[in-house]
Amino acid sequence: MSTGIDIGKYSTKIVELSLTKDEVSVKKIGNLHIFEDINKFDLEKISRSQLEASVQDLSKKLGINPRKVRKITSSISGTLVDVRQISTLDMPDEELSVSLELEAKKHIPLDGTDAIIDYHHLGSNTTEIDKINLLLVSTTKNIIKDHAKMIKNAGFRADTFDTDPIAIANMYKYNYGLTPEGADVILNIGNSNTTLIVWGQNFPLFARNIETSGNYFTNEIIRELGVDYKTAENLKSEKGVNVFAEDNASNDDEDNPKEPSSENQTTNFGISVEKRTCYSELCEDIKRTLRFYMKNNNQAFFNHFYVTGGSAEIPGINDFISSSLNVKVSTFNPFQKISNDIEIKNPNQYTTALGLALRGLDLE
Repeated sequence: MSTGIDIGKYSTKIVELSLTKDEVSVKKIGNLHIFEDINKFDLEKISRSQLEASVQDLSKKLGINPRKVRKITSSISGTLVDVRQISTLDMPDEELSVSLELEAKKHIPLDGTDAIIDYHHLGSNTTEIDKINLLLVSTTKNIIKDHAKMIKNAGFRADTFDTDPIAIANMYKYNYGLTPEGADVILNIGNSNTTLIVWGQNFPLFARNIETSGNYFTNEIIRELGVDYKTAENLKSEKGVNVFAEDNASNDDEDNPKEPSSENQTTNFGISVEKRTCYSELCEDIKRTLRFYMKNNNQAFFNHFYVTGGSAEIPGINDFISSSLNVKVSTFNPFQKISNDIEIKNPNQYTTALGLALRGLDLE
């Protein structure tokens, strides 16, 4: 049995998985909003005590006794941790650790405490002799201590710490396998950030956090339409990417409808891909990130885009990204190879928690 805890800014998710022979199955799964009154939601006013309480309350709701949980994996998310694949000279582990610590300090927030690193050997570099490929994860001692304290205050034993990109990447590899040609792109569109991951069998894993995400979409609806947070959330869920188009359409002359020109094509949901909205901002961020990846991997090409995370069910989001980037997009299926008989809403909000729990099963 393995438990994964994904402590998000909008909601906490907990998943309990079991492994019987070769079948991974869900035993318990659920989520709980951080704010009971969604109109009071504010990313800048979330306290650690609120996050701890949400884990405690959700555990109680699911009938989980924290003291009896043996394997628990939780995630340190956002800019608090850096994940990257690097190539380095093959050297003894002691020398390698020193070298990687110096590398890590270039990419993590400096808070006056030592860098904490973990790395995984990915094999020999196929293009440079005497070099190896590594997956390097780095953060600071203070960040580890703060996260451990939060987990302990919630009643659990501080066991294994992971990161959102690694958990999501593991879910992708487990459910779909690495593509042998080119690379796939996974977009985990959460509430406070979007995690973009690029990975292929012959191309390096790359992860980047993009701030344009669910909360930003909601705040743009509030700004454009003058509604409260709860109403904006409902509009986002009901009308999706079309919410701004419908608002603009109400101001048009109904007797003189205009056909879209070739320079202003529309998606299946009616919104112009040329009109700048928060959704087109997300696509621009994705473009910039992928250009950076291709600059450093000049033979890379992208096969398929998978959308997951709590915002994956925004109506029209797949079509909008597909039309804007001219790529093939589909919704990620986190339960493709995981058995689940429990009825849940929005399965993609559990992708990270599932990936965390999956790690605790020690699958080959």
